[in-house]
Amino acid sequence: MISDDIVGNRNTWEMTAIPGGIIEWVDSQAATSILEGLPIVSSVSPKSLRDLSLTDPIKIDTLNLTLTYKPLSYEYQQQIMSFHSAHTPLLQFLQTDAFLYEEIGNTCTTLFFESNANELVGFCSTKCSSLKVKGRKIISLCPSVEVAALCIDDHYRYLGIGQAIFNHTIQQIYKIQTMVGVQLITLFALPEAAAFYQKFGFRKLENGMNVLYISVHKCCIPMYFPLPHIPIRQ
Repeated sequence: MISDDIVGNRNTWEMTAIPGGIIEWVDSQAATSILEGLPIVSSVSPKSLRDLSLTDPIKIDTLNLTLTYKPLSYEYQQQIMSFHSAHTPLLQFLQTDAFLYEEIGNTCTTLFFESNANELVGFCSTKCSSLKVKGRKIISLCPSVEVAALCIDDHYRYLGIGQAIFNHTIQQIYKIQTMVGVQLITLFALPEAAAFYQKFGFRKLENGMNVLYISVHKCCIPMYFPLPHIPIRQ
């Protein structure tokens, strides 16, 4: 449970899709105490995620399947247009918006292929974002990486491929954390996918947390995962 001191009437939480902005530190010590109060679900160990051994390509032993991952490119236009998903907004994003978003620096999309058939089985898009914290006369933006889109081809769902791709994505975010300040991973989950992300330790934004939606998020559940602190070498 999140303590009432964190999400009570004195504080308002907002997830914003707008990266950057002005950070106003009225009381940096108080802000630190608020951020340190963010819970990390004990059922999923951040250390175990950090220590994931991910090879290039990604091997899923239970399926005897190997995935290769490549950056978004017009070279794969044929595979992209052959991608199938019942989730129309995600399919539309991949086939019509992903290239533009990549070119203007809004998202970065990685494509995942089944190695033998060179068939596109899934994609994941990430972007910079922030979690706005208001409380005790403090306004601060917690730097975060948002998993903006994660989708598996309908023919490859329920095989553990989504978990493998998400594991890979989390590992890449941990690498970013060693170069750029990142405190959280955020995402907007489809209702039927919320339980999937909860297995990774993600939490729903609930009481006292206000969310800034865009149209594509209307049916989604905002979720977040606090990254562990990075110990500084002595």
